[in-house]
Amino acid sequence: MKYLRIYRDKGRLRISEQAEVSRSLRERVLVIDTNLAIDHAMRFVEDGLEVYYWLANLSAFPHFEDQIGGDGLGVEKVEDWAQVVDKVRLVYITDSCFPHLAQRLRDLGKLVYGPTAELVRWEQDRGYAYQKMQEAGVRVPYGAVLKGKEEVVRWISRREDGERRFWIKVSRYRGNIETFSVSSAREAEAMLSQSGFGPYLDNLEFLVQEHIEGIELGSDAFVVPSGVLEPISYTIEEKGRGNIAVWQRRSDFLQEWYEKVHAVVEDTDYRCNLSVEGIWDGGSLFVLEPTPRNPYPVSSLYPRFVYNFTDVIYAVAEDRVIDLDVDWENPYMMEVTVSTGETKLWRVIEVADGLVNWSGEGVGFRRVVRKGGKYWYCPGDPVVATVNVKGESVEECVKKSKELLKEVSCLFSEYDGTFFESVQEKVRRLGEIGVKFRFEVRR
Repeated sequence: MKYLRIYRDKGRLRISEQAEVSRSLRERVLVIDTNLAIDHAMRFVEDGLEVYYWLANLSAFPHFEDQIGGDGLGVEKVEDWAQVVDKVRLVYITDSCFPHLAQRLRDLGKLVYGPTAELVRWEQDRGYAYQKMQEAGVRVPYGAVLKGKEEVVRWISRREDGERRFWIKVSRYRGNIETFSVSSAREAEAMLSQSGFGPYLDNLEFLVQEHIEGIELGSDAFVVPSGVLEPISYTIEEKGRGNIAVWQRRSDFLQEWYEKVHAVVEDTDYRCNLSVEGIWDGGSLFVLEPTPRNPYPVSSLYPRFVYNFTDVIYAVAEDRVIDLDVDWENPYMMEVTVSTGETKLWRVIEVADGLVNWSGEGVGFRRVVRKGGKYWYCPGDPVVATVNVKGESVEECVKKSKELLKEVSCLFSEYDGTFFESVQEKVRRLGEIGVKFRFEVRR
């Protein structure tokens, strides 16, 4: 069998597919993915693990492109996770799927990195999460959980004044319609009427919240019952365009969010990444929603810039608190998304091999195969590739990203250049709206 050869270069592990070798690996890991985290799986490969890779895209009429991702890379594709689960010690679940499986495997003695059913419900049931966060003392925007289109329209009509905006969020079925904002009941009715829920539109629950002025921030942390691993990555996301992130310790966000929900982490034996998004108004964080899984696409940064990433994953699965080994001299990180509106066509992603890197700065992917010496985009995802860099400042990350983006090419694909100006402006505004939080390194 052809494997990737693991070797060292300037103190870091690298891979090559030039030789057919047999290898003695210290560990095997099963990665259960939804076509989002090949970067994570490949970091395990670079660290010398044998990776079984199962794609959880189930259908009575499967599509080839949904199942082929990862082919030609350093992972061993499997058709059924159960055929290899007895061979591994660690199971790595990349998404908010199979939380009951995660617990069952733990009961059987496996190490599992993955979510729990309670916090998965927080992400998938917006009304439930809204209630639970208020019970925990978490600040949330003013709003209401409403049933059906007519209740939503009436609630907004009583509050609209020509200036306010309202956010409407659907639970679970975000493939039909993502979170959207409106300024009037008429807009809300028009949007919901086109959401594709048919006769069920008047039976579904919606969370409607008033808009809060401020800056949307996120934080990503590895969380276990024993505590929160530090440092934490704080991020500013431009949806569909990219993220800027910075490492911090002992931030006020920890008090505002992670400590308030840690009882749930303890009660449910949660061992995974736990992210949060919220609006920072200069004095308080108003939480929008939790993310009980790896955050995408920004989590493409962490296999690359957490030097002890594999050790961290094992520690999380074992309920151990360890420090993340990060580059404090270059504490800022940037992920820029190369996207496409043409998601049905196979095509080559033109990028030099030396720029594809799973343990340092470079280009990453989601739905990708390696065929004929080239990387191919697999249809079905608006994300074609990511560019991932680090630097001593936001400005350095911008410069590096722009240079690296020149080296990536794929038909019908592009990146949004306004992303750079937008995130720099948000970082600047954070310095003006309050002294309690700054988007800067904190050791």
